[in-house]
Amino acid sequence: MHLRARRRSIRFDGHTVTLSIATKSWFIIPGDTKNRFPVEKISKIQHTPPTAWKPGKIVFVVPDSAPDVVANVPLFADKLAGNTFLYPYGMRAKVAKFLEAVEKARPQR
Repeated sequence: MHLRARRRSIRFDGHTVTLSIATKSWFIIPGDTKNRFPVEKISKIQHTPPTAWKPGKIVFVVPDSAPDVVANVPLFADKLAGNTFLYPYGMRAKVAKFLEAVEKARPQR
């Protein structure tokens, strides 16, 4: 399952959530920073649904990941932490399916 929004994309293969963030290297050449979160290490998923005026927000809480803001993002990209994904109101159904799939794969605690 794959979602793309606001110069970030998120992918789930059944075992790992991969968050790709568009970055600039050498201030010219585009690149991607990838953060991978194994499903068994995700302790919590914080989800704020979107409204008509604010994008939705998903934050993956993983004990050993750094919540630092990603540097060198391109123009019009959000400066967010490497474990955060923002999405527009129109993607709420796709995101609901994505979160459901991740929750099914997470071990029950």
